[in-house]
Amino acid sequence: KTFKKGEYSVEEGRVCRHIDFIYKGSFRSFSNKDGEDITTGLYLEGICLTNMKSLTTLTPSHIYLQALEEATTARLYKEDLIGLYEKSAELQSLGRAILEGMIIEENEWKEMYTLYDPEERYKFLVQKSPKIIQRISLQYVASFLGIRRETLSRIRNRFSR
Repeated sequence: KTFKKGEYSVEEGRVCRHIDFIYKGSFRSFSNKDGEDITTGLYLEGICLTNMKSLTTLTPSHIYLQALEEATTARLYKEDLIGLYEKSAELQSLGRAILEGMIIEENEWKEMYTLYDPEERYKFLVQKSPKIIQRISLQYVASFLGIRRETLSRIRNRFSR
C-alpha cells in the first residue's frame, strides 16, 4: 500500500484490521487531547505498524497512524494472518516472534518516559534511532519526547557544542 504525506493508515474511531510493515517512509502515532496532537510513536522503515489494541479487540482505535512522508508498506489483514497461522506452525512461530519484538520495542519506549528526564530521553532517542532526529519534524519529536519544541532546541544545542 502506498501513502501520500498526511494520509492515515489507521484513524481514530475506526477498527484497525491490519498490520503494515514499513518498506519506505515514516509514520507517527498520535492522539488528540483537548485540541492538541500528542505524538505517541515515531516509526521508520523496517517496523511493523498497527494499533494492537484495536486489532486484537476489534474496538475503535483511539489513535491515528499518519504518514509523515510518502510511504510504502506491505499490508497484512488480520483474517489472512489467522488463516496463515492455521496452515503453518512455522508462520505461527514467526508471527509470535514478530509480536514479541513489537512488545519489547514498545516497552523500551514506555520505559523512556518513566525512567528518564527530558535530556536523557533525547539521548536515548539519538542512540536508539538517530534517523528519527534527521528525518522527522522537530515538533513531532518534541511531542514524542513529552517536551516543548523550545526545550528540545535547548537540549540539542547543548549536545552540539
